Amino acid sequence: MGAGHDGAARELERRLVARGHDVRVIDYLHLIPFKLGGVVRWTYLFQLKVLPWTYDMTYKALGVGAPVLWGPVVRLMSLTTRRSLHRELLDSRPDAIVSTYPLASLVLGRMRKKGWLRVPVATYLTDFAVHPLWVHPGVDVHLAVSPLSAQTAAKRGGHTNFASGPLVGDPFREGSHRPTRRQEMRRRLGIDDDERAVLVVAGSWGVGDVPDTVASIVAAGPYHPITVCGRDEKLRAALVEECLGGTVVGWTDEMPALMAAADALVENAGGLTAMEAFAAGVPVVSFHPIAGHGKENAKTMATSGVSRYAHSDADLADALDESTTPGPARDELIAAGHRLFAGDPTDHVEDLAANTRADALLIPLEFPKARRRVSFAALGIVGLYLAMTIGAQGAAALGVGVAKPPKAATRDVFLGVRVNRADLKSHQVTSAIDHLGVTVVVDGRTAMQSGPQLTPLAADGVDIANGGMGRRGSLLRWNRARDDCTKSWREIAARTGVHPREFVPSRRIDGFDQIYCRSGKDQQRLVEANHTFQPGSVPQPHGHNVYVLDGRHRSPATVAASLERFATNVRHQGLHLKSLEGLR
Repeated sequence: MGAGHDGAARELERRLVARGHDVRVIDYLHLIPFKLGGVVRWTYLFQLKVLPWTYDMTYKALGVGAPVLWGPVVRLMSLTTRRSLHRELLDSRPDAIVSTYPLASLVLGRMRKKGWLRVPVATYLTDFAVHPLWVHPGVDVHLAVSPLSAQTAAKRGGHTNFASGPLVGDPFREGSHRPTRRQEMRRRLGIDDDERAVLVVAGSWGVGDVPDTVASIVAAGPYHPITVCGRDEKLRAALVEECLGGTVVGWTDEMPALMAAADALVENAGGLTAMEAFAAGVPVVSFHPIAGHGKENAKTMATSGVSRYAHSDADLADALDESTTPGPARDELIAAGHRLFAGDPTDHVEDLAANTRADALLIPLEFPKARRRVSFAALGIVGLYLAMTIGAQGAAALGVGVAKPPKAATRDVFLGVRVNRADLKSHQVTSAIDHLGVTVVVDGRTAMQSGPQLTPLAADGVDIANGGMGRRGSLLRWNRARDDCTKSWREIAARTGVHPREFVPSRRIDGFDQIYCRSGKDQQRLVEANHTFQPGSVPQPHGHNVYVLDGRHRSPATVAASLERFATNVRHQGLHLKSLEGLR
């Protein structure tokens, strides 16, 4: 679980215990066999810190592909954990079950729907953004942090949905001691009474572009940043060494006092700390949100009116000025945050448990342990392979994990020309590519044979893209991706002196390409064209689209003529022809 899931579970436990209930908290990841729960947690952290694009791609792909992927994901997680979960339920005999973790909600919802569980289940949605895989129709009640989140849960299949508000501890709520606490903490931090202090948070793991965020705050105005690095000691040490300004704090249990000392909070995940700021009456600004749920939370919070979402340094400067200056705008942000706490999730949990007989049904179909392990392993391998091939191809087709035209480039057409040895020897073809300023796409095999023809193009500044290795690849997808992304890139770089920035294969992009092309020193952006056309069949161009002219199987004269014709069509449409290096 993440910090938000853990924090919500602990706060709900505290409130229920205070009302005289017996509570047992179970970490769902501990129920995954072979101790793979720790691997899941480590992978999640690794993705966020080292390869955030992979988490962003996974989050978006699961969201876009939810109608297709929802069923298999639910069945797989149910198959792997329902027995251990069932044993825990038999030991505790609960009157109600509350899940704060999406995968646990899926399994519990399926157990309710199948009639394997007679105890009512509630899901507490810890985020503003409600992912499609967090809602199961078998769950009795979905509890959301905001009205917009509850509406989203209803649209995604939740039968009963309440905007019960965030689960935040009492120390964060404003009270009579807040002025004293503010003055004391500001004195300890060396912040003058008239200074504007901005609390910078990145969760307990210190994830995200924190140094850049601090630098942007310092550049935005006379602010004193208070940067909390969580458990990331390397981040804390790096910030201290860079001397960006303000105060740097490591792991601390004084967050209520730090919020009391701050005039605004800058965050990047939309998680528990943002909820605590809403309770404390501290205006929230989202900046450089982390991949996946961080970006979606930033959008949803801003849409709900409880925060500002700064997309640029200029936006950040405006948002901080508004958030730290007394006036109607700041007051409305604080009031909108306070309105979230209209209810108490504990009330709904107590209502759910009332008059409930704790009686969970046994799961049928007993399999031998060895057979179950083999089944789990086989399912895992098949699932991973399908996700890396068919799943990743579908995601790439929807634009997930591939380079795209900038949002503002509505009048731009991006073109790459895939060439062979004959095309590179043709002055007519190479001069047209150079003159029009488009990308030449060459494979590694052609580069090995046509180095003398590629060198002048590279010297003239023509964008050269990696087209793969240029022959029928290995049947093993990972070997094919290695050759196309890594080996071909090195061959082109060795003969041109430039490092290709784009990978434009003549086949579908899969997950192995994502791994090989987007990691290591030879990182490349993956390009999947909206339209690939052959010489002689030139299409009418449309702005904000990517085109590839595949000239490998026609004469150089036909390739050159088609290239000029396409450029003419672009001009007649009032559009602008660009190379693939303009993609983002």
